[in-house]
Amino acid sequence: PRQYVRYARYIRRLSQLEAAQIAALSISSQETFSKGQAHKGTIGDFELYGEGVPQRVIYKTLIFDLGQPVNFGRLFWSATPQRMEGGVLVDELDAPVRVQVEVRDGTDPAPAICYKFTDMGTRVVVDQKRYQEVLKNQSGSITNADGLGGTVTVTSRPKPGLRAGIEYDQDNWNFWSVPAFESGQPIGLRSGRYLQLKILLHSEDFDAYMRLDSLWIETSPVLATRVDGEVARLDDPTPLRGVAEVEMGKLTDFVGEYAADFEGGGAGFDAIRIRTGGTPMFKGLEMGAQAVEPTAVVEQAGELVVQLPRRVNPGNNEPIRVAFAAEVYDFAWTFDSEVIDSGTESLPQPVLGADVGEGIGTNTLRVLAASSQAEKIRDVRLSSGVVTPNGDGVNDLLNISYTLFGLPDAVAAQINIYALDGRRVATRAVGLQRSGLQRAEWDGRDVRGALLLPGLYLLGLEIEGEAAALTRLLPVGVAY
Repeated sequence: PRQYVRYARYIRRLSQLEAAQIAALSISSQETFSKGQAHKGTIGDFELYGEGVPQRVIYKTLIFDLGQPVNFGRLFWSATPQRMEGGVLVDELDAPVRVQVEVRDGTDPAPAICYKFTDMGTRVVVDQKRYQEVLKNQSGSITNADGLGGTVTVTSRPKPGLRAGIEYDQDNWNFWSVPAFESGQPIGLRSGRYLQLKILLHSEDFDAYMRLDSLWIETSPVLATRVDGEVARLDDPTPLRGVAEVEMGKLTDFVGEYAADFEGGGAGFDAIRIRTGGTPMFKGLEMGAQAVEPTAVVEQAGELVVQLPRRVNPGNNEPIRVAFAAEVYDFAWTFDSEVIDSGTESLPQPVLGADVGEGIGTNTLRVLAASSQAEKIRDVRLSSGVVTPNGDGVNDLLNISYTLFGLPDAVAAQINIYALDGRRVATRAVGLQRSGLQRAEWDGRDVRGALLLPGLYLLGLEIEGEAAALTRLLPVGVAY
């Protein structure tokens, strides 16, 4: 039967004469053989063929020059699942195939920094073409006799004109984005002029294909050359260790400072959005070191939006200071922020973590959190102790709220309903969830969609764990 193969071993049975000839080889001929010289009866190469589709195909584009810096929005694509039947490709929507896209962008043409050695043994930057075509590889190490019957290996001294290594240009390039598996997702890139994509086509069947028909990304002109920001605790703006440290899950007052640069142009902005873990509370706004009243404030789960009373642009470039309260549910949380031009359809522009001024001493949008509790699932609350799915509009659905703490990544969560004898009688997947306040609901029905009999049950909230699933149980009644 056909199967996916990664490695193949070729085995050739020797005749008695061949075996005797190999056994009779002298040491000298063995040494010659080991140096790669061809001998009668040896195999130079062989080829292995198979029918079907690889499990994964990777296509990495060249680096695109967009001509000017832009802001990035959502990533879209159109793809057609297909299957080979009788030598003909036919569309099949349920084929076990999928698309994965990763994106990175930068402000200069290449994501790598190339170095060469100088005559002082230091490193200087050279262009990539010179590095690859002119400079020579470093000579590595030298092994000499140590005078005591042994050897000693020393690293050769760097010499002028030798390659001194390549580093990733973190200052001017993003790392590859989080993989996108669905069209229409934001790609979370900062502003940039150069763009590169990595497209992976996955297949779980020998005859199933994914045909990528088109791919496009939303872009718009930048609102400013760049916008920098930093965040700290309001009561400790210049922490000793250079980063804000808080208690996980505790409502904490923060302050963020933001400053724009319009050296390369930009139409400006009139609002700022701050991503928070839970529902934030607005505390105050300053522009140009003066307290001002915002035009509007939106406090909702996961974000705070502050509408500025004055537009920030090249002619009125005032620093912004926002005070707010929020809870942190991760060990390391970044208050990702972006500025907005609410009067146009321009895309928001991400704020970069950097030094803004002397008022805050963190130079970053990230904060650290610690917790004295080990539980990952906390503060589980039910809208009612009894669900009554009789269609009268009262307690027809059981609303469940809870908070997830300290998760390293998004995890799968589900609601399980158990009878008192331990049998699972209902389950509902609620998808991938991250740290923070979460919500789910249950309609009082079993795994077949039928209403459960009236009585007392146990509701189990379950999330994936590294070693085992994590569960919290609460009693819930069904009545109608």
